[in-house]
Amino acid sequence: MGNKKRSAGGPSLVGAIEALPESVLTEILSSLREEARKNQFLIKTEQGEEELVPVALTPWVITPSCARYLQGFFRGIRRTVNRILKSYFEDPRLQAILPLRETELAWLKASCPDGIPRPQTVFERFDTNLGPPVEENLRSFQVIEFNAVGVGCVHLMPAAVEMLEARLLPKLREALPGLSLKPPCDYRRLLLEELKNHARALESPSCRIGLVERREPVTGGVDEFNELARYFSAQEVPSVVGDPREVEKADGQFRLKGQPVDVIYRDFQIEEVVSIQTHGGSVEGIQEAFSSNRVVSSVFGEFDHKSLCELLTNPDFSGYFSPQEIRAARKHFPWTRLVEERKTTDGQGKEVDLTETVRGGRERLVLKPNRGYGGEGVIVGETVAASAWEEALARALQKPKSWVVQEKVPILKSQVMILRGRGRPKVEESFVTLGVTATARGAAFVGRSSEEQVVNISRGGALVPVFLGGAR
Repeated sequence: MGNKKRSAGGPSLVGAIEALPESVLTEILSSLREEARKNQFLIKTEQGEEELVPVALTPWVITPSCARYLQGFFRGIRRTVNRILKSYFEDPRLQAILPLRETELAWLKASCPDGIPRPQTVFERFDTNLGPPVEENLRSFQVIEFNAVGVGCVHLMPAAVEMLEARLLPKLREALPGLSLKPPCDYRRLLLEELKNHARALESPSCRIGLVERREPVTGGVDEFNELARYFSAQEVPSVVGDPREVEKADGQFRLKGQPVDVIYRDFQIEEVVSIQTHGGSVEGIQEAFSSNRVVSSVFGEFDHKSLCELLTNPDFSGYFSPQEIRAARKHFPWTRLVEERKTTDGQGKEVDLTETVRGGRERLVLKPNRGYGGEGVIVGETVAASAWEEALARALQKPKSWVVQEKVPILKSQVMILRGRGRPKVEESFVTLGVTATARGAAFVGRSSEEQVVNISRGGALVPVFLGGAR
């Protein structure tokens, strides 16, 4: 399962940038850094310092037809998952494959006393191993994982596209007259339209937005919610940022920090709310918001477990799917199993002992926390010694159904010209992935690159702007 190598953006773009006069390139780089700071294109280090998010000067190009294909494919996956999850509270098999702690399950059931409300709106990003040229890999790509709560880069990605569009691409078009690129759907606009649509579905007369996340000081990461609130407000949609404990309901109206809100976009897991409640915090308001179906991503967003890939790929669950859905899932989702002592089927459908399969398959497997994010805890078998793999397996078995094992997905390697906080941009050979968010309005993309196989911005990766271009 070797890693393939491509040139992200192509040699013409790299060559065009390198061929720019020194004075012109210096001016462009200075303006990009200035624009980045103005747009809060920043990540906070664990030491509390702010640094510019590394960004590629060589964008990826996706054809409009490719974008439409991905939009249709991932909207279909979400429809399938929503149909199945409608039975979650009544179906022990779904609860077993998508496990929640007893306290979380009880909290969710209390939030939905009359059953799961409709509609269920999930704003999510599917992370894939797609890379440039995307069209060549469109029929064989693999989905690495789901991200259905608090999608990252909703502000950063369009900010990066705007910076390149304004500061770099005019000069590249002079050097490459045939260069035809245009921005894809704006991530922020897609999110805003989903929130508006949800408010309309609830027959709300307005769409005042609450952006809710735990606001305690944390070390490291990117804070996008304040920038999203500014964007929404600039679109004449009142928005406020707050903490789950600051959601209240009085006289039939939800409020966040005392300001009225009609829809809440969340970046917190239910387990975080349960923890707040356990430690004496007030969560009645946010629970009532779930009960009233005012939260996006909805209850269904809570089930973006890595083990969702087992639901989609294990023949034991074939009864949930149509034959067409089974074919699509087997083609685009890697073999995945919740880790515990048990018998199961391998990738060829043969019954095996899971523990022994994991133990003997280190070089072709990956261990992941079932509900982790940001790449934390992921262990790529081929990158660690056999003893370290055995220790990781033992830890996973001590906490059954807390980890998954997954077939290692081949990740492309590409040459990407990266602008970092200081110094000249340089061409780096990096692992690359493409994230896709699909709604009825369109598809938005997040390109990322990293020297590590676990590609993540918070782990030192770079953002790769994505443009539309080429054949229709």
